[in-house]
Amino acid sequence: MSGGVFLAAGAVKTAVESLLAAGRWIGAQPQVSFGTVGALRDRILAGEAFDATVLSAEAMALVAGRGLVEPASVTALGTTGIGLAVRDGLDLPPIDTEQGLRAVLGQATRIAWADPSGGATAGRHFAAVIDRLGIADAIRSRSMLFAFGVEAVAACERGEADVAVSQATEIVGRPGVRLLGLFPAPHALATVYAAAARPGSGAAADIIATVAGPAGRDALAAIGFTTGEP
Repeated sequence: MSGGVFLAAGAVKTAVESLLAAGRWIGAQPQVSFGTVGALRDRILAGEAFDATVLSAEAMALVAGRGLVEPASVTALGTTGIGLAVRDGLDLPPIDTEQGLRAVLGQATRIAWADPSGGATAGRHFAAVIDRLGIADAIRSRSMLFAFGVEAVAACERGEADVAVSQATEIVGRPGVRLLGLFPAPHALATVYAAAARPGSGAAADIIATVAGPAGRDALAAIGFTTGEP
């Protein structure tokens, strides 16, 4: 029996994979496709078949407004922020101020992040931050761009980059790296993620019950999701 098709944003990838690996999925396991919020939003808008999805609240509002997800099914999962992963063994100062963020970015020899052209929330935000700080050219000359933030973090784990920019939920709990901190004001970005069902889908109920239920909430909390809105 098919568990349906589940389109899930990269910010929840580690949690979803842990639920699948631990056999804590309700009902039949779905076919899961992970992607950036922007890419998944565009795939849904283009008419790709799916049963349930996890997107940022902003993207979810857009697809719900087009009637592509059932508004009554939209369920907030939690909030995460954009931060810096640093590879183990590298001692860097905190980034709780703009000055600290500048210092770390200036010190890093290689910086990994998601290509903003692919629609990654963290990648798009980081591109805007370095433009505002007036350091875009300097950063890009030392950048490694990836399709997903989680791939940028993996590059940091392998020692290919000193730091990686991604959602905190793609950093917390991963071996070989630690969360140096979230971006400070005024450069912080908190993002609410939500799950929703395609109208008329019979398979969506188990997917949403899993990610929004007790096991799902525990898995999301374990990677740094907080409850409530920013």
